[in-house]
Parts: sequence; C-alpha cells; structure tokens
Amino acid sequence: MEAQRWERLKGLFQETFERPSASRDAFLEAACGGDRELRTAVERMLKAHEEAGDFLAAPPGVLPENGTDEIPPREEPDTPARIGPYRIVREVGHGGMGTVYLAERDEEGFRQAVAIKLVRSGMEAEFVLRRFRTERQILASLEHPGIARLYEGGTTESGLPYFVMEYVQGENLLAWCDARKLTIAERLRLFRRVCNAVQYAHQNLVIHRDLKPDNILVTAEGNPKLLDFGIAKLLTPQTAGEGNEETATVMRLMTPDYASPEQVRGERVTTASDVYALGLVLYELLSGHRAYRIRTRQAGEIERAILEQVPARPSTSSAGRETVSRAKPETITPEKVSSSRATVPARLRRLLRGDLDNIVLKAIEKDPARRYATVTDLSEDLRRHLDGFPVRAQRDRPAYRAAKFVRRNRAGVAAATAASLALTGGLAVALWQAKVARAERASAERRFAQVRHLANSFLFQFHDAIRDLPGATRARGLVVKKALEYLDSLAREAGGDRSLQDELASAYQRVGDVQGSNISGNLGETSAARKSYSKAVAIREALVRTGPSPAARTALAGTYLALALAQRNSGDSAAALESARKAVAIRESLLEASPRNRARREEMAVAYLSLGRFLSESGDRKEGLKSLRTSAKMLETLSAADPSNGAIRARLATGREGYWAEQVAIQQLGAQAWLEL
Repeated sequence: MEAQRWERLKGLFQETFERPSASRDAFLEAACGGDRELRTAVERMLKAHEEAGDFLAAPPGVLPENGTDEIPPREEPDTPARIGPYRIVREVGHGGMGTVYLAERDEEGFRQAVAIKLVRSGMEAEFVLRRFRTERQILASLEHPGIARLYEGGTTESGLPYFVMEYVQGENLLAWCDARKLTIAERLRLFRRVCNAVQYAHQNLVIHRDLKPDNILVTAEGNPKLLDFGIAKLLTPQTAGEGNEETATVMRLMTPDYASPEQVRGERVTTASDVYALGLVLYELLSGHRAYRIRTRQAGEIERAILEQVPARPSTSSAGRETVSRAKPETITPEKVSSSRATVPARLRRLLRGDLDNIVLKAIEKDPARRYATVTDLSEDLRRHLDGFPVRAQRDRPAYRAAKFVRRNRAGVAAATAASLALTGGLAVALWQAKVARAERASAERRFAQVRHLANSFLFQFHDAIRDLPGATRARGLVVKKALEYLDSLAREAGGDRSLQDELASAYQRVGDVQGSNISGNLGETSAARKSYSKAVAIREALVRTGPSPAARTALAGTYLALALAQRNSGDSAAALESARKAVAIRESLLEASPRNRARREEMAVAYLSLGRFLSESGDRKEGLKSLRTSAKMLETLSAADPSNGAIRARLATGREGYWAEQVAIQQLGAQAWLEL
C-alpha cells in the first residue's frame, strides 16, 4: 500500500472510530465517495478493532479449571482435528486476530502438550499476517525461564500461519497470589522475577506492550511465566520499521486498562511503556484495586482516565470499597484485600505507605521521562525496600535514611544505646543528656557514631581525669567494667567495618593498660589485662589478614608487645617471649621496607629492648644481651641525630640501663659465662 493512501486510511479510521455508530455509514459514504476499496478497508479495521478487545480473551495455554470456556459463544469455524503433527484437544482462547488451541503431539514413544496459536480464518490481511510473523520472530529470539518458549511454526494446508509454544498450566499473577494469601514481601519477590523476564526481553530489543495479569501466569510450583507477545515490538532496525508502528497506532492493539499514556495517544512506544504497565500490575498486586476507577468502560472514559486522572496512593486505595464488573459483579472491601495478603486493613496501609507508594507512583508517571529508566531500576528499588535500604523513589532526607538504618540494624543500635546509657549512669548524667538530645535530633547513623565517640571519651578522657584522684580506684573499676560491656556488645556488630574494628582493638588495649600495664598506674588486674590485650590482638590479626597495610601491621606489633608484658606479669614467660618475637618480626619487615623512616627505627629499637628483657628473664642471657645491645646502639644513633628529642633520650637511658644491668648480672654468673658472651 502506498504511503499516501495508508495515511488517508489511518485518518479515516480514526475519524470514523470517534463518531457515534449511527452516523458512521453516512460519514464514510461522504468521505470515501466512490472508492469502495477504501471504504471496505476502513470497515474491516473497525470490525477487527471491536472484536479484538484484549488480543486474547484468555492467555495462551490456560485451561479453565471447570473444564469449559467462559468466553461467550460466537460463530467460528469448526475446530480443526489436527494442525501439522499435533492433535487438537480444544480451544483455550481467542481474540480479534488469533485462536489458541491446546494440542498434543502423540507420536509413538513421544507425547507433549503444547499451545498452538493460529491466525483466524478471514483475517489474512497483510498487516495481520505481518503482526503474526513478528510475534513468531520475537518468541524465537527469547529463551528465558520466565518466558513461554516457542517450539516451532508453520503454515496449515489452507495457508494460515501458526506457531507452537510451551503450554503453561497456571493462574494469572493476581489470582495465584490471592489464592495463597501471599504477604506483601512475598508478592514483591515474585514480582521481581517477572521484572527479570521483562528486562531480559528488553535486553533482546523486544517491548511486550501488553503486560497485564492475564499475560503473567504462575505455575503450581510458583514460577512466573510471561505470555502473549502478540503486540510486542522489535527494536531492531530490520523489524522496527514504520509498518509495525502504524499497525499499533491504527488498531490500538493493547489492553486499555494497562495501556500507557503514550500508547493511548498513539505516540512512539518505548520500554517505558512496559515499565508503566508493570507499575499498574504492581499497584493491583499490592492494593487489590486498579489504579484508575472507571465506571462506564467506554473507550473515551478509559482514555481520559489514563491521560488525566491522578491515581490514589496504593495505601489509600487499599482501604477503599469498590464494586467491579469483570467476570461477575464483585465488591472489593478492605477486609477482603488485607485478608488475601495475610494481614489486616490498618497494617496493610502501613506496609504500603511510604516506599511502596512512591515506587508504584514513580513507575506509573504519565511522563515517561519521570518513570524508572529501566525495569531493572524498578526491580532494584523493590529489592532495596525489601532489604531495608533507602529507595530512589523516595526523597532523600537525613531522617529517612536514619530510619532505614535503624530498621536494618535494630540489634546494633539497641546494643550501642543500652551500653551508652549504662556508661553514663551515675558518672556524667548531664553530659549524657546533652548527647542524647543531640542524638535524637540526628540520624541513626549519626547516633551510632556519637555512641562510639562517647565510649572513647569515657574510656580515655574521663578515666584519665580521675586516675590520680584519691579514692578513685572504685570509679576507675566501674568505668572499665561498663566499657568492656559496651565493647563486647559493639564487637558483635562490627562486621566488615574496618574503622570500627580498629577502634575496638585500640579500646581493648586501652582497657588492658588501665587493668594491668606496668607503664602507668593500673588497677592491678593482671589476668583481666591479659584477656583485654588478647581481644585486641585477635581483632588486629584479622585486620592484617584482610588488609595487611603498614598501619595495621604497626598497630598489631604494638599490641603484641603490650600482651607480652601482661603475659610476663602473669608468670607465663614462654607466651611472653613468643608475643615479643612476633612483634620484632613485624617491625623488622616494616623497617626493611622503609629503612630511612625514623619512626620505624625507634619502634624497632623498643621491640629489641623488650625482646632482650624477655630473653634474659627466660634464661637465654646471650641472646638477650645481643638484643639489648642492638636496641641501645639504634637509640644512640637516633638520639645523636635528634638530641632535643626527650622521648628518645629517655628510651636510650632505659636501654642502656637494661644493657649494663644485664652485663653485671652475667659477670656475677662467672668468668666462663662472660667469655661465652
């Protein structure tokens, strides 16, 4: 057909379709003049449009449970006995252009139930055949567990094309979920599997264009299947030609209740139309109501609703009452809707309010540019909602993100809050009240960070402030006890947070210092100190295993030395010596990597000093003296290079003292021992 004549045919069809039925004949007579071929073509289009309704009155491959068709009878050719090698069992669905049969292939040793779609006799117009061939081509290109498979195709003896596809026994998505009283979360997980199938089609350059519950079947095993690509569009340059779009524009091959605004307006259809249709399906899946309330079901009213009506939020819609006439009149009530979702009306509204309201409304925005860019984006927002993360459909606010954080980390936030309250009881009520006030105004993430800071403040600042006060031993013991309770609870929630784990290790080491370090005043709890140092070592070892950075290894070496001292004080010389050797090995490797680093050389000297003492105490005086001599020489070199550094001079004095004291002790053992050295 020439392009100019095709444009005239489209325009006549549209003008005639919009007129009352009684005035159509007169209008066509005047508009077509004596062009009988043109008038016949318009009349055939009008007839096909009126008969089409949904492309299939029942989805392909669906066998009604009562064993009979509920589709009103109409005059149809007799059901064929066979199509190709398949024996026809019965008709299971038909629409404006095609009929679907349940069939069996019963060759010897092989039986298979299939669904066969066949172009209706009398519908051999070129655009119908082209549409049918397009669907066959689309199905042949798709191979996904969530999409009904195409097996083969052919042509009957009378020249009608057909194709054979997977026979799916199941219920439509809404009925399946309602029958099993699936919860909102279960419905969302199932819907995401549907999204996966649609996104697969999009990735293969196919737009479905007729997504609706009847085209999404769920098998008895709970597997969703996407059906009926009868009006789908291929996006490939070879098949996305003008003809496909013209057919969709003129015939309006779509289900009105699930059509997008751009489909209604006859505009170019993109993947955004499938996002819109999925949003409408999700609306009904969650709320039990369709997004648009339509009374008369006339085409004009449906189009106005889609183009102009603003849908209520699903949470609001779920609480409404509505009488609908589908298969039969039915009154939808809040009690029925919530019961089929295993909950009650008030709780259902709470479940839908907020994230899900915004996700659904974003998917069904009338402007395609404001919808989710892809089906994957829609599915990902649903995943984030299910996992308790902020969703992109919701405006990003600190309070919103905080609430999400609290819901995801109830145990951790509760533990941290309880620990912080325990720490503040009787010690610094005013300070805690100020921090609680600030924490309540901030997000939960901010609260968590503040709790960590609060604990460190009590452990390091408060304890140090009261350490030298007369009679403060009991208060210091209380600080340590509460700090350990907090640290143990926080350690269970640290997970993969390296910064928090590093803080915990430092805090445990600090607690060990307060409990039993020889370096500063302590509580004399040597065994408790050893336990705290051991916890710090375990955390730092794990950090080094997962990320052996110089900083992590440096911290581990220092903690090993602190543990070695606690082990020596508790009488375990062998364990102390092993810990000291580990510290020396780490610091030697660090110094080897940075031989000019003054801090590394000072740390190395301290490690040799500690190792020398432990070796001497364990009886290995020869190795001990060597280690002490090495330490003293390194400290002398460092002091000469920086004579104003008091810390190095103090360590040098300690090292020399240890070295000469050890020499004196060895001399007292006898000349033979001295000569051996």
